Amino acid sequence: KYFAQPPLELLRQWMDHSGWYDRKLLQFREIIDTIYVAAMGPPGGGRNPISARLLRHFSFMSFTTIENESLERIFSTITGSFISANFQGEEYSALTQPIVEATIEVYDTIARELLPTPAKSHYTFNLRDLAKVFQGMLSGDPKSIRDPNGLVRLWVHECARVFGDRLVNDDDRSWFASLRDRQLSARFEVTFRDLCQTERLMFGDYLSSGDPKPYMHIEDMETLAKTFEGFLEDYNAESTKRMDLVLFLDAIEHVSRISRIIRQPKGNALLLGVGGSGRQSLTRLAAFAADYKCFQIEITKNYGMNEWREDLRTLLKQSGMEGKPTVFLLPDTQIIKEAFLEDVNAVLNSGDVPNIFDSGTKEEIGAIVRPICASLGLGTTKAAVYAQFLARVQENLHVVLAMSPGSDLFRSRLRMYPSLLNCCSIDWFSEWPDEALTNVAKAQLADIQFKDENERAAVFDVCRGIHQSVARGSVRFLNEMDRFNAVTPTSYLELLASYQKIMVERKAEVGPNQQRFVVGLDKLADATVQVEKLQEDIVKLQPVLVTTSAEVDAMMISISADREQADETKAIVEKQESQANAKAAEAKAIADDAQKDLDEALPALEAATQSLKSLNKSDIVEVKAMKNPPAGVKLTMECVCILQKVKPVRKDDPNQLGKKINDYWEPASKLLNDPQAFLNSLFAFDKDGMEDSMINMLTPYVEGKHGEFTPVAIEKSSKACKSICLWALAMHKYYHVAKMVEPKKSPASI
Repeated sequence: KYFAQPPLELLRQWMDHSGWYDRKLLQFREIIDTIYVAAMGPPGGGRNPISARLLRHFSFMSFTTIENESLERIFSTITGSFISANFQGEEYSALTQPIVEATIEVYDTIARELLPTPAKSHYTFNLRDLAKVFQGMLSGDPKSIRDPNGLVRLWVHECARVFGDRLVNDDDRSWFASLRDRQLSARFEVTFRDLCQTERLMFGDYLSSGDPKPYMHIEDMETLAKTFEGFLEDYNAESTKRMDLVLFLDAIEHVSRISRIIRQPKGNALLLGVGGSGRQSLTRLAAFAADYKCFQIEITKNYGMNEWREDLRTLLKQSGMEGKPTVFLLPDTQIIKEAFLEDVNAVLNSGDVPNIFDSGTKEEIGAIVRPICASLGLGTTKAAVYAQFLARVQENLHVVLAMSPGSDLFRSRLRMYPSLLNCCSIDWFSEWPDEALTNVAKAQLADIQFKDENERAAVFDVCRGIHQSVARGSVRFLNEMDRFNAVTPTSYLELLASYQKIMVERKAEVGPNQQRFVVGLDKLADATVQVEKLQEDIVKLQPVLVTTSAEVDAMMISISADREQADETKAIVEKQESQANAKAAEAKAIADDAQKDLDEALPALEAATQSLKSLNKSDIVEVKAMKNPPAGVKLTMECVCILQKVKPVRKDDPNQLGKKINDYWEPASKLLNDPQAFLNSLFAFDKDGMEDSMINMLTPYVEGKHGEFTPVAIEKSSKACKSICLWALAMHKYYHVAKMVEPKKSPASI
């Protein structure tokens, strides 16, 4: 209601009370000896009115628009000085006044007729735009301008770059072309065709070498295309991020426009277009062609104001201290905080961001820039050194903003940050023309094999037609349903990628079938030839067939007689076969019974084998090292000796005087001398060769008559002996099962 705005209310608080409260120290801080000088535009055009409670503290001084007479005098002096210094002849001097008057009239007409709308919010023009026309003309190379028409041609080009490049549709561009043609006819008595034989009028410094490079008219479009293709190849060879671009003439023209902007001091660009139109890639190519460094921030998950300010400090120091020409590319997708644009707005205005450098960094800047100031005859005070630093920043740093137009956010940004328009040259990226769509299709579908060139051209036409028909349908959809559908170059690239993918899949599917079909046709052709040959052979063999038929009839009589005898023999054989089948079934039953008995013993045998495999050399050495082994160890080794047919040693019985007993430990120790050989002997034991005598000796141990002989009991004495115990028990069980199975095997084998 009262047009109050928080920042302005803070200023009004100082003007009313001479200071502010310190919220940390809770005391009033009075600001003295300070005078405010404010500059602002009048309300309107999206600008908010200012509260009268603030305005009452100011004395007003209004600046009216400069009259055309003053503008003519200013720019006539500048243009006349340039022409008189570089060209000889009255025909050149006579162009000064017409060029200035035509430029001012073009500016006035455009500012009056092309007013900003929600869809064309960047249609705002000021005296900076007028000055850019003359700045571009002063950049022209006098040596390449051979006649007065060359100077007029340069003027036409600069007007097109400053005013025409921001126009959004064909209607506005046609209107501007009509305005240009009227000025050419009225002021210079020439037509556009007299100045340029093609629709594309281009000036640039990228076809020449030298320092500085001459800014001259580009006539040979073929040479221009090859030059930029060479730049692209060099860029891809040097950069880790390859750019696969299709450089059709529209793209080359945009690169030329960007190159023109960044070659000028304080040259900053605002590129407007939908995503995928090539704004970032073409900017990188233009920076590479100009031998400038292209700087771009890298957005990460934790990227915030601190990281942004650090990148900005690096950028300003690089361009201001080192003096490196640098292009700062900032697309709107990387503006994650609106505060980024506030800093960019400050850089565009003055080359500086308030309070971005601390005192230490400023001292570092002074150490580098102070000698430069001295060599230029400038002052070496801190203020003079920092001013020279900012001048170098504005000279070497070129900000290129890539934004998508038409949204409320875009309009709000233009209103909040006026330097985006005032300090930038605008280049509008229109929809790709037919030539661009066709060239892109050629590049994207180059790997696909078509039947012939007519089919290839037809596919390109269809792809282009689909894209353009969707674009037209989207316009109708917007007009009728008031809903927007974006049709971008990225959509066209996705269409081509989908076509290529489907084509590859279909070829992979149809290709083998086609090959089989061709092979089948070849075989049918071969078969036809063979059939014809066989028919000829049949005719030749007809007499032989008659003779053979008679022989066959006689043979059939003999075969009938033999068949009766064969039937009798068959009956006998079938009877014998049924008897053999019955015996085979009986034998199979016996074999299954025997296998069942074996299956009872085999798991225990397999478990014992696996347990033995878990033993190693150190386990056996541990058993051998026992001087007085436990009873479980002795029982286990006695069983092994019995199975290995190792004879015991007869020793005196310590419990009964005069009686001898069998001692297996001494011969068992000898078996353990070579642990690996001992284990191998257990693995290689001939279980089918066990004798009744050794099993009879082993049975009392298994039954526990000499002590408890189970894996659990033996494990208490030795882990290694547990595995050997399992082995001995498995051998005992296998013997008895095999003994039961053996009688069953004999009938089964019969």
